[in-house]
Amino acid sequence: MSAPTVDAPDSLSHLIPSRVARGFFLAVVSGLFFTFLNASVKELAGEMPPLFVAWGRWVAGIAMVAPYLLWRVGLAGMGTQDMKLHWFRGLFHTTGYGLWYEAVVWLPLATMAALSFTGPIFVTVGAVIFLRETVHWRRWAGVAVGFAGMLVIVRPGFAELNPGILMMLAAVPLIAGSNLVAKVVSGRDKPAVVVLWQSVVGAICFTPLGLWYWQTPTLPQLGLFVAAGFFGTMGYFFITWAYRLLDISALQSITFLAIVWAALMDVAVWGKTADIWTFVGAAIIVASTTYIAHRESRTGAVAKGKKA
Repeated sequence: MSAPTVDAPDSLSHLIPSRVARGFFLAVVSGLFFTFLNASVKELAGEMPPLFVAWGRWVAGIAMVAPYLLWRVGLAGMGTQDMKLHWFRGLFHTTGYGLWYEAVVWLPLATMAALSFTGPIFVTVGAVIFLRETVHWRRWAGVAVGFAGMLVIVRPGFAELNPGILMMLAAVPLIAGSNLVAKVVSGRDKPAVVVLWQSVVGAICFTPLGLWYWQTPTLPQLGLFVAAGFFGTMGYFFITWAYRLLDISALQSITFLAIVWAALMDVAVWGKTADIWTFVGAAIIVASTTYIAHRESRTGAVAKGKKA
């Protein structure tokens, strides 16, 4: 499942002519918005049931993007080219982020960012199991090194096994699957439409849980829900835009900045962040996933050369 990048003029073309530079810029901006989203959610999940927070966040997302689209393009422009893909993505996205919202209570944002870097490792393993792809020893070596980096963070037998870590390790491959489907959808729908239907599907899927765990929010909590809706909507809008311009593997290096933003947010809001082993493990994972992305890009270039 893949989609070609879209090399067409957009509203940033006159400011940043290079498609690659635009993609990198949008990925950096999205990472900053996601950091503020994560901080808002972490604050809410410390006071309210996490799955209720997840539902409220998606409802707030709809409240942000739907009026904008209605104003800009009307009801006709809010339609999607492939509703089945949005629901298919929702299977990954809802399950993955349900686990993620539970994990955020247990872990510093920097630890969550570090564990999220293992996504390409799970994608490689999944490609072998489900797609029957042939993976050569160099990529398996990269997977092994990345797994070692994950063990440095978790340190089984040396550190208490945090339930949040198990939840994150279950969430990451699901979120990676969601991102792969998002890349396909971004080639068919405009970024704002993708974000709208992602929010609609997420809200529908989380509604039973939101009603089950209902807790009337206070005024400050409502403010945090609005903030989460805004930051999440903008983060997904910009990263979806970036997916239209560049392959996910090309954007991988930019996503590694997430641990920097997360650590700064941890310190600024909660006065502490993850321990040194998290950053050591993250560095190992970054090296391995960068190598995996490099091998994938070379494999893709060779395959294109053979077809030409």
